[in-house]
Amino acid sequence: MTAISLNPAVVADRALLWHWLAEVFLAPPSADRLTALREGAGSKWLAALGTEPAFAEALTEIRTALASPLEAARLQTRLTIAFNGLFLGLGGKRTLAPNESAWTHGGRLFQAPVAEMSALMVACDLHLAEGCCEAPDHLSVELMLLAHLEAHADPRAEALQARLRLWLPGFCAAVRAEDRTGFWAGAAALLLAALDHNSLTTQPEERTV
Repeated sequence: MTAISLNPAVVADRALLWHWLAEVFLAPPSADRLTALREGAGSKWLAALGTEPAFAEALTEIRTALASPLEAARLQTRLTIAFNGLFLGLGGKRTLAPNESAWTHGGRLFQAPVAEMSALMVACDLHLAEGCCEAPDHLSVELMLLAHLEAHADPRAEALQARLRLWLPGFCAAVRAEDRTGFWAGAAALLLAALDHNSLTTQPEERTV
């Protein structure tokens, strides 16, 4: 988890937000991440983000899910089971593929967006990490690429944002309909709000890893 020091007006780093959302949709939270989100630096960061009116409702939902009375280990298990059912195929026909192809090509994976996102990564001199099993059009990959483009003031960031806006409403609506924890439903709402919110600064006051 990357921590950020925020002033009362919520100086938030867009790249940090994109990376955090990418992690949320890539894997269930680890024990350490869950602890940070419930009572550590992550909790403070979420609270600060929640003071932004555009994010308030989504952050309330996320923080309510994290405030479950379950002990950390049991909550982690619950979230892991939910993630596997939502995104990894254990939900059967109710599984939601977090890939652009699935939402722009009638549910089919590995369509044109895979090649298009691969080409964009090559143009940015980027590549998927060794061992990564996700396709280039996976939501987490696209968000990490967006973070990179915005951090470098690359004009292609605007086109990628527009691309995300085309398919994410359907995906996020489906997440809300299927998620029983509130965590990913809130994250989906935060993602949509962030895509349409441009007042976040790209230069945080302080960041520690």
